[in-house]
Amino acid sequence: MSEKKLTKEEQKALAKKQLEETLASIKQLDKNLWTIVYKSNYGLDKLLEKGCGNIMDAVLFLQKEVSLPALEPNPEHSGFACSTFNAKTPEGQYVFGRNFDYKEAPCMVCWTAPEKGYRSVAVIDTTFFIHGTKYHPLHKSKKKLHAMGAPYMAMDGINEKGFSIGVLEIKSKATKQNTGKKPIITTVAIRAALDKCETVDEAIELFASYDMHDSIFINYHYQFADAYGASAIIEYVDNKMYVIRQEKKDGCLALTNYFLTPGGDNHDGRGMDRYEHITKTLEAKDGIITEDEAMKLLSEVTLNYQHELLKHQVITLWSAVYNCNEKSMLLCAGMNYDKKYKFFVDRPGEVF
Repeated sequence: MSEKKLTKEEQKALAKKQLEETLASIKQLDKNLWTIVYKSNYGLDKLLEKGCGNIMDAVLFLQKEVSLPALEPNPEHSGFACSTFNAKTPEGQYVFGRNFDYKEAPCMVCWTAPEKGYRSVAVIDTTFFIHGTKYHPLHKSKKKLHAMGAPYMAMDGINEKGFSIGVLEIKSKATKQNTGKKPIITTVAIRAALDKCETVDEAIELFASYDMHDSIFINYHYQFADAYGASAIIEYVDNKMYVIRQEKKDGCLALTNYFLTPGGDNHDGRGMDRYEHITKTLEAKDGIITEDEAMKLLSEVTLNYQHELLKHQVITLWSAVYNCNEKSMLLCAGMNYDKKYKFFVDRPGEVF
């Protein structure tokens, strides 16, 4: 039996209820960390069908779909670093570690449960939708509405199938593919992968099916990991997509902020010290580490410095260890490694 189609009035009432529930779910755990359980329909399939070639396409779409307020462009969205790696626990579970380094600010953990897609939990840098002071008061109603863009502002995350993803910056020319496929920007691609992919191979196929348009004027590359032990890196050199795979199922890959693909114009070693420390540590342990050891490794490759051009402090906003088999995330925010939070995809809003 087909479901009853809602009238326009019923659709409006449902959207209003979902908006209210989403905003009511926003909680502050400490000065560095917020959470949100996203209940609204953020219309991913509609956006993918339409195509999204730049940030304003996404903003205008969200203003119409989920009442996102008008946002002013933030020219300082550049200069973050980041580190990622995958490994295996002594119990045989696959983990994905991730540091997000950028302008000092709180982060937000966001659960989503799309009707046609996989449930996920992801981490958002609040700088991307709230401009202003370091610890902007999200509890104010006007600022709360900015969080309605959260699904499309994830920097990393994991879904109910155990697929995880993280994005990192390279100081190189932004990717602007033009092969005739539908365009997609960085953060929409991350959302699409979390909603639609179970495996690394599916994510590679998804990325290859769109023309990538980097969200701002700089290049990005990505690392994927899944519950089956696979991991891969995607890079774009001269607008062509390249895939780097690990050599064996139980192997490890690591990534920082320079091209691993031959032919890339940035091999100056930005992040080489972090990359070498991660790879040497994993090699010494045969790629087998506990979640706590993975978090310790992330704590050893943090950043904390004054940006060379912009007036802000660059720090490791969060460190996350995703367990692809538990579908969980161990997280430390604001470089506070004495406080560990654990979240599960299937326990939205709950903190462990």
